[in-house]
Amino acid sequence: MWNPFKQFAARFKTHRFAVALRTALGSGQPGSWSSDHRQESEQFTGWTFVAVRAICLQAMQASVIVYDDSVNGSKQKRMNHKLQVDSGYSQTKSLYAEEYGSSIPLSNDHSLCRILKHPNPTQSGASFRYERVLQLQLTGTSIVWNVPNKFGKTVQRYVIPTTIATPVAPTDDLPEGGYKIQLSSLRYYHESYGGTFTETGAFHQVAGKIIPLAQLQITRWPHPVYKDDGQSPVSAGAKWIDSANQIDAARWAQMNNGADPSIVVTCGKGMNPTREELEAAAAMFEQKYGGTENTGKAIFTTGEQVVALTATPREMAYNESFIQLRDAILALHGVPGIAAGISDGGSYAAFYASLKQFISLTVQPILDLLAEDDTEHLAPQFGKNLTIEIEATHIDDPDILEKRLATDIRAQIIKVDELRAIRGLPPLGAEQGGDQLVSQEMKHQPPAQELKRKDSSPPVLPADKAVLNTTKLQMQNRLARHSTR
Repeated sequence: MWNPFKQFAARFKTHRFAVALRTALGSGQPGSWSSDHRQESEQFTGWTFVAVRAICLQAMQASVIVYDDSVNGSKQKRMNHKLQVDSGYSQTKSLYAEEYGSSIPLSNDHSLCRILKHPNPTQSGASFRYERVLQLQLTGTSIVWNVPNKFGKTVQRYVIPTTIATPVAPTDDLPEGGYKIQLSSLRYYHESYGGTFTETGAFHQVAGKIIPLAQLQITRWPHPVYKDDGQSPVSAGAKWIDSANQIDAARWAQMNNGADPSIVVTCGKGMNPTREELEAAAAMFEQKYGGTENTGKAIFTTGEQVVALTATPREMAYNESFIQLRDAILALHGVPGIAAGISDGGSYAAFYASLKQFISLTVQPILDLLAEDDTEHLAPQFGKNLTIEIEATHIDDPDILEKRLATDIRAQIIKVDELRAIRGLPPLGAEQGGDQLVSQEMKHQPPAQELKRKDSSPPVLPADKAVLNTTKLQMQNRLARHSTR
């Protein structure tokens, strides 16, 4: 009698079922495209370029830090500190070295820090992060090739454009599958002049070949249906982007090809031109009045009627549609107008609020996603309990920060060294009063060392004042003796 449970157990023991299940559910597995990634990459124009570039520039300026979280609770304490920083207080981590212990950032000499800041011979860490975010926002997938040495440790990293990587199904030689790099992506190569990814020797060696999945680090925006492909913002807002492109094309064609003399004079009833005469008149008309340089010119001729030739921009609603689609595409990527450089904040506070929203709700989540993937796939090769964090540039409103500090000082809930850390000054330490609470009275009090010096020694007048006071006292004594006589 057939027993499905025994068959299930047998397949599981042979690992075939486990591999199939992992292949089906694993988000890092190769699979056919759910959307045309080449077409998505070609949409890096117009407002899509403005929005994606704004995010990429922030990723390029971000700080990459590696922590050793071998001490229990150090990561949680650091996250609590990060929440405190996000609330408007940016304090230096060196102030809390004793509290956080091993959560102090590793030095730049660490091998993991070196490869993060200089991933390959022709690229910096800033350019590398720009490319990763670019591919993630355009195609929903970022593919990083972690080039291993003979011991399996990553020594170089490259961002592979999603559009040139074709998924390859698992085989006996490639149990997990891989991605084949298209030969068409190799444009020009000279060994002594390699300067970009497609011009380096590493890419030349793998062009047209398959890179195993074990050497690839894939980051995706999750797709609601397919586990083996990402959902890009460009694909999600394809109709908005297509509409914006059509409006741009229509506006350009209208100005470049449309004859816009503003008015036209029609023939009278007594005129009956032939077809050849009409074609000749049309050719002469297009030659004389067509093109952008003839926009707005009027036609003077004989006739009985004057009419408008083309629709006005108001009738075509170009302006309104242009602004609406611009706002829709920027919202698609989570970029406010201020961050895109197309509008002002209206006020100082609104400007900082909009930028802080952009960093907190758009840029930092993307950087957290990349940092988590690096922590899981790259960091274990360089040691245990290593955590990679990518922090965007912190945005603070100085006016709000000053008001918060003034409130804390009045409430006496902030210490001297904490205040100095916020100001970017080194700590004083407990011996110099760094652990004392700041109060308004402290502003009018002299330093503790000066008070100690004044209390320990009697007051001494300057030499000139001492002479004057002695002479004045002698004169007073003489006058007193003279009055008694």
